[in-house]
Amino acid sequence: MMRHNKVHIYGTHAVMEALVHAPGVVSKVMLTQGTHDPRLLEAIRKAGLPVQRISSGQKARDISGSEANQGVIGVLLVDKLVRNYDDFMRTLKPGPDTSLALLGEIKDPHNVGAIIRSAAAFGVSGILMPRHKQAPVTGTVVKVSAGMAFRVPIVELGNVNTAVRDLKDRGFHIYGLAAEGRTTVHNEQFTEPSVFILGSEGEGIRAKTTQLCDTLLSIPIHPRCESLNVAASSAVAFFAWSRQHPRAISA
Repeated sequence: MMRHNKVHIYGTHAVMEALVHAPGVVSKVMLTQGTHDPRLLEAIRKAGLPVQRISSGQKARDISGSEANQGVIGVLLVDKLVRNYDDFMRTLKPGPDTSLALLGEIKDPHNVGAIIRSAAAFGVSGILMPRHKQAPVTGTVVKVSAGMAFRVPIVELGNVNTAVRDLKDRGFHIYGLAAEGRTTVHNEQFTEPSVFILGSEGEGIRAKTTQLCDTLLSIPIHPRCESLNVAASSAVAFFAWSRQHPRAISA
């Protein structure tokens, strides 16, 4: 995916989530002169990270582009957060309680962050993201995910269709979320390791990828509403899956 190796993450919660759950992905923390949160300072010390003190107000806004940074800004090394597909699959031992979300060229970072948060909530084992034509991991993605980007593996892959074929060979059942799907999410039993493909905001799942899906899943909604956006649809699908796999959310 197109990305810068270093991005900024903002606020005490996001930086604490990174320091506690993925300490190796943060290279530096910047704090305004008035920031003295003892828990944060202890987490920074344990991670062995340098602290850069910055002046309150204008300089913090210059770095983050927002006043809503709580005077806490972390420098995130994206290459240390995002995993390689082959390496991730070597460590994954899929079973019936395993599910993955595959993002099909989703452009809005708010949607990406929301999908990651829902995946964490409902026990999804990983987020697969194509390298190209996909919103990359940014400070916005991390913020919207409520720090869950540091708890759910984020995995980069080169080609969506190649990855789908590989997943099928590994025994995964491939579900595509699509309005035209003949199977509804609440009628599916999800008896095999599952992959949920989430299409782009405007075009949905690409035609060649749709052809590779084993099942197209739809979500019944009231006729007054034309559709759900991709982030909302993912939450419904993950919830429906988790109801069949309570062990996925019991850990």
